[in-house]
Amino acid sequence: MDTLLLEQLRALIGRTLSYSGHHCRIIEILERENALVLRCEDSERVIQGNQFGEATRRVKLTHTLPLFDHHQSLNPVICSWLES
Repeated sequence: MDTLLLEQLRALIGRTLSYSGHHCRIIEILERENALVLRCEDSERVIQGNQFGEATRRVKLTHTLPLFDHHQSLNPVICSWLES
């Protein structure tokens, strides 16, 4: 991932937007995985497991969006958020 794109993505952290019918907030960039993490602000809390699969706490639903498609083009959904 190039430096300019990474800076643009970092500017999105904390921004609220609509995704998959939910009111979401961008909470993290996973650089190694080339992904963006969204937290659904309007969803019920779901059970989150720890690294061993044991239920440990309730959290808001999250989505992890890949930054790039299989052609290595920027995800069009993310691209539209960068343009607005």
